[in-house]
Amino acid sequence: MKRPSRELNIFSMSALDLFASAMGTFILLAVILFPYYLKNAEIVERMSALRQELEQTQAALAQTQQQLQECTAQREQCEAQRSELQARVTRLERENRQFEQQLQECRAQNANLQGQINSLQQEVENCHEKLKQTFLAVVMKWATDKQDVDLHMIDADGNEFYYSQHNRERSHFRSSNAELSIDTTNGPGIEIWEEPRAKPGRYRIYANFFSRNGNSKNPLVKSTIYYRDGSKKLRDVTLTHEKRKKLVAIVEVNAEGDVVVR
Repeated sequence: MKRPSRELNIFSMSALDLFASAMGTFILLAVILFPYYLKNAEIVERMSALRQELEQTQAALAQTQQQLQECTAQREQCEAQRSELQARVTRLERENRQFEQQLQECRAQNANLQGQINSLQQEVENCHEKLKQTFLAVVMKWATDKQDVDLHMIDADGNEFYYSQHNRERSHFRSSNAELSIDTTNGPGIEIWEEPRAKPGRYRIYANFFSRNGNSKNPLVKSTIYYRDGSKKLRDVTLTHEKRKKLVAIVEVNAEGDVVVR
């Protein structure tokens, strides 16, 4: 009987041992290194997540920077508008001060003008009052020689002015400035009665044939009244009886100084 080859068995056992050793080594390495491979995968996954987060953060940062630029531009625009508004406010305040000064000057001028207006109004009122006033002057005359004709004048207060109550020294009617200023006793003659400020009321004018003085003619008496707005000739009267008054005219003066002859 042939004996089996010894070399083949040795080889077979060595290969098996080698395989077993290699397998053991692999298992050992796997046991030792496997956790590190697992950790490396977690790190890769974590890095991927961090990379995504970084990208998102960078995108958010870019957006924030864009917003910051926009806000900066808006702030600069607002600053420019604020500067412009401040300049306008300064200009308006300056103009307001100028207007206030002009207003004060206008008020002063207005007060001055108002004073002038009041003064002028007072002058107008005074003039109006003066226009309401009228004077009266009665002139009576006759042409016959030697004869004495007297003017008798009864004013609005009932005072009768004639040769013996002429009031030239204000001794007959103290409250009146009227007077019989001229009295002629020997014709041809003239007599004049004057009132510088005639009161409203009724005035009566008479002619009195005081004396013929030897002249048998009947005197023709002519009279004229003068007042603020002009003059008016009164009716002529012929006197026939001595010591007898004859009415020449009735004169009415109203509150406005108008004169009406009746």
